Amino acid sequence: MKKVFYFLTVGVLLGLSSCSNEEDPLVNDNSAAVKSASSTARKSVTDPAVGTTTTLNLTSALLSAGTTTTGGKYWQNTYTASTNLNVDIFTFSHTGTSSGYNYWDGFIVSNVNDITNYGSGSGSGGSDGWVAHQWGTMAGSGFNTASTIPAGTPGTTGDPYIVAYWSSYLDPQNPEGTAFSESGFSNWIKIGNTGIYQIEGLKINMHPWPYYGCLYGDGFARAFIKDDSFKLLIYGVAEDGTISDPIEHKLADYTGSSLVMPTGWVNVNTTDLADLGEVQYLVFQMSSTDSDLIYGMNTAAYFCLDKLSVKRVE
Repeated sequence: MKKVFYFLTVGVLLGLSSCSNEEDPLVNDNSAAVKSASSTARKSVTDPAVGTTTTLNLTSALLSAGTTTTGGKYWQNTYTASTNLNVDIFTFSHTGTSSGYNYWDGFIVSNVNDITNYGSGSGSGGSDGWVAHQWGTMAGSGFNTASTIPAGTPGTTGDPYIVAYWSSYLDPQNPEGTAFSESGFSNWIKIGNTGIYQIEGLKINMHPWPYYGCLYGDGFARAFIKDDSFKLLIYGVAEDGTISDPIEHKLADYTGSSLVMPTGWVNVNTTDLADLGEVQYLVFQMSSTDSDLIYGMNTAAYFCLDKLSVKRVE
């Protein structure tokens, strides 16, 4: 079912919405307030020359003031309103608040090297244990980490990577062919300023929460069975603002004889990326066969990315 995770500070009750209709009015009221409070603040970006390829470069400087947690640090502005994540020529959408409770969606940066299963919570198969540990990636570090690091070693950090949380309750379903707006979508990446780009490459990794949720179940999700799948949907936004048809990247796939969930960084198919056309934005959504017709996806809506590579074409 559709979930909104209110990540609260110590001493404040954690509010999780999934199955109870009694909680829905609270979810709707709070989510609207959070979204309206977060603007699309952006630093000035200069487009590279036409023909130039730019690859996302996440450096340790991004986390010099980061928040320390088990296994590393995550972005200090995770719960700060009106602050998008800006790296190179890329602007990553982000919503945050710490007013009464902690909440974020969109994208943050992390170098946390912790792949522990926190799904036990207060009882078998719970989800509350994840709230303080939602910063990891199953690879244990960003792609091509500078040193050899055993994945999942608490207290040992690797190269940074991007963590994404998709707020499905706000996004329109099946947006292909419609007009894009930044305020209308939870997870988007703006490329450059006014230039137009082709997507040359992108690496994706499974986040620990949905990984263990698909494997064992958690407080919302059930363990995957035959014919289940969990997908990342990627859309391009053309110069005129029209959203493309999505390409699909499977994060978990049980359509064969066994559950397949790669734990290393995986390239999104380059032919599929080319199908997005010439774009100014990328938009990300998710889908899972473990979903409710009314409340939406039960699988935790997280994924990780690195090494987004784009070429300016005009």
